Amino acid sequence: MTGIVYQSCKDFLKKYPKTIAWNIKWHSKVVEQHINEDEVVLFTFVGQKDTKWTMPFYTTVVVFTNKRMLLGRKRMLGRYFYTSITPDMLNDFEIRSNILFGLVEIDTVKEHFTIGCLDKRALPKIEDALSKYLVDEKLKYLNNNTKNSN
Repeated sequence: MTGIVYQSCKDFLKKYPKTIAWNIKWHSKVVEQHINEDEVVLFTFVGQKDTKWTMPFYTTVVVFTNKRMLLGRKRMLGRYFYTSITPDMLNDFEIRSNILFGLVEIDTVKEHFTIGCLDKRALPKIEDALSKYLVDEKLKYLNNNTKNSN
């Protein structure tokens, strides 16, 4: 898994250069160290975990794998923030854009995540990936629970 998240982030930023993101190599390493060997990276994007475009200091890497959604952000002095969200915890999401940037709000059972400062052209791609991910993973989860209850 080494480097796959970082390369995906670089590809995303190359395709959508107006996205604001800093030090993605550090942030990618946070997620990469938590990906299990049996997980496959399906989609990656990067943005600011904040709604204020004037405060672009919270770069966060968002990764969809075949088992869960991961968010990672590196801090100074060895500290980092890492969140793992399983499909059963996901509720819905919202895509918004303003004059300059796009925004993705992901709602879970326990928290509400906002990833902003995204290139507006990336929003349809993120929406497509997130919709497919939610539908596919929720169906897998529901099918597994139905089989286990019978």
